[in-house]
Amino acid sequence: MRASRGSGRVAKGITTLEVDGESIEVTHPNKLLYPDEQIGKGELVAYYRDVAPFMVPHLAGRPLTLHCFPSGIAARGYFQKAAQEHFPAYVHRLAVAGHGGETVYAVADNAPALVFLASQNCLVFHTCHVHRDSLDRPDLVIIDLDPSDDDFAKVRHGARLLRDLFPALGLVPFVKTTGSRGLHVVAPIHRELDCDGVSEFARKVAQYLVACDPARFTMDINKKKRGDRVFVDYLRNGQAQTTVAPYSARALPCAPVAVPIGWDELDDPETDARRWHVRNVRERLWDTGDLWRDIHSHARSLADAAEALANL
Repeated sequence: MRASRGSGRVAKGITTLEVDGESIEVTHPNKLLYPDEQIGKGELVAYYRDVAPFMVPHLAGRPLTLHCFPSGIAARGYFQKAAQEHFPAYVHRLAVAGHGGETVYAVADNAPALVFLASQNCLVFHTCHVHRDSLDRPDLVIIDLDPSDDDFAKVRHGARLLRDLFPALGLVPFVKTTGSRGLHVVAPIHRELDCDGVSEFARKVAQYLVACDPARFTMDINKKKRGDRVFVDYLRNGQAQTTVAPYSARALPCAPVAVPIGWDELDDPETDARRWHVRNVRERLWDTGDLWRDIHSHARSLADAAEALANL
């Protein structure tokens, strides 16, 4: 499916995009966000407009944490959780109670919301693994394989171990590149356990993986103690934790993108965490579509999986 590009016009340094009936102004469209690649703000916003049909289903109903870079990736960015007063009504709000009080998050339930947030200098979109209709019951369990170096072979190995483990527990595994250095291995789950329960399951999965190959994998939070091992990060499953959304750009050179891939693609020597970027991923999507488009139809019981893991 080819994404709808919509229409646009330029006047006095402002580009106006028409997206699903909403007019969205993009100020300073020529401002370079990725200077080495000469990728400007207008090009990045256009990227999010084009991938919206594939990306919005992974954002809808979920609290967003926005990583914003008003001066591009050469300068320090900032994280933004609270929706701003000037956000238009089509950027929906979601109040979430936390240890420090209530935060009203922005939610991108539609293409205009995604494009507007990108126009506000958001380069990177992070989502929670909960949905608005059950904020204390995750619908995904996530294992983040985060290497200490650029040896992607170790990351592949860890992903394959999880690919084999999850079906033995009754779960259906999916995988995506992070756009940084690692991979996320994800399983959709029924919303029967709270964040603590899901995080405890993920911790035991991480323990299992480390026990399989302690020379390659670690759970040590201290980076200095990891050496050249891959950090098996289960902490992404805790309350209010986030992961980079599918098809989000990253604030890194070459403008890499987090992309769901097929398990067979792990065998491709060209596959690594930064294989896809904002200038080549659209063709992939138009050719193959979103490989996670039906991910939630494969949800399984995590309570049953936890019991199976205990019996291994």
